[in-house]
Amino acid sequence: MLEIIYIWFINLCKIYAIYFIFISIFSIFGKKKEKETNKKLRFAVLIAARNEENCISGIVDSLKHQEYPEELIDVFVIPNHCTDNTAEVAKTAGAYVMEAPKNVNYKGDALRFATDKLLKSDKQYDAFLVFDADNEACPEFVSSMNKTLCNGSRVAKSRIFAKNREDSWVAMCYDIHFCTANLFLNRARVRIGLSARLVGTGFAVTSDFLREIDGFKTETITEDAEFFAICAARGEKIGFCEDAITYDEQSLGFMTSLIQRKRWMSGIMQVLVLKFNDLIRGLFRKESAKYSLDTLIQFTFAYIQAVIPFVLLLGIIDRPMAFIHSLPMTILRGYIYILSTALIVLFFEKRLKFSRNVIAGILLYPLFVISFIPLQTVSLFKKTVDWKETEHTGVRMYGEKSNKKNHHKKKTEAQS
Repeated sequence: MLEIIYIWFINLCKIYAIYFIFISIFSIFGKKKEKETNKKLRFAVLIAARNEENCISGIVDSLKHQEYPEELIDVFVIPNHCTDNTAEVAKTAGAYVMEAPKNVNYKGDALRFATDKLLKSDKQYDAFLVFDADNEACPEFVSSMNKTLCNGSRVAKSRIFAKNREDSWVAMCYDIHFCTANLFLNRARVRIGLSARLVGTGFAVTSDFLREIDGFKTETITEDAEFFAICAARGEKIGFCEDAITYDEQSLGFMTSLIQRKRWMSGIMQVLVLKFNDLIRGLFRKESAKYSLDTLIQFTFAYIQAVIPFVLLLGIIDRPMAFIHSLPMTILRGYIYILSTALIVLFFEKRLKFSRNVIAGILLYPLFVISFIPLQTVSLFKKTVDWKETEHTGVRMYGEKSNKKNHHKKKTEAQS
């Protein structure tokens, strides 16, 4: 009986692997070309922030220096439960500040509060751009998103990179993780007519779509995954805007990354439970069937990975010696596969640059990937329901680093 369960599970994992590998192949066809447009949309930029005085000026500055008419971009910072000078720093940088009410606890709550208010404003914004406080946007971000939205997408995702990838091997692992999402999760899917996935930050949504769904209504701590599921169940294809790049500041220490990624995994698993019925119903509608199916496969894979430790235990109990003998080769094959994937995505994303932390991140990336499994296993039994801010140093992609001494201090502490 144990052997049957073990074999069944291994075959199920192979089916998932074949599905993901098949889709990933289409990333080699390059980015999808979009038609030029003379139309200019009016954008409201939303940045939810909690105690982000160190870095908030970076994202505001990058949005104030876009290759796009300045009068068509309004930047709104939404402080919630701040105990520092986030609001003052944001105002000084040139942003409008929308103080969130006390019942706003998560980023999704802040986005709902802001969109509900701005959809009724006199300016009549055409679309919203959503960022995190530690982000920076490339100078072409808004013009590129404008093109993607004018080409028919009502929701669109940018590429994302780690802006501090050379500060620690952990930050470099995040960069590889995002490069993998850019190519295999998003570019490949868009090339075959599927929907890009909202991973983290740096996305756009039109006002008419938000009105259609009665606002940005999410309930979990992973509002990006939840909004992605909402789009899939409705048959709303998310575009992938490759010329729009979001630079995200990443954790420097491994323990901090475990806490953050535990929140990601727990949130995705909660979203699947919350939106499961909607996605199942989406399977039976022509306009949403393929998007709902792909989303279900992506989200259920988190549960597949979560039970891997238990299945491995069954394998040990059933055939202990055979399992022990095959373990070294299995580990070696897995390490080589993940390492090869890292090198491939860095090459295609033109991020393959060699320095101490870059090399360390590449070599240790298999550890970073494998560590997702126990985080998902723990999430089966302990949900993360409280959102806590991640400390950011204010490292900058464009211009000088803010709080340089503080950044150096925290970087040294994380690496030690």
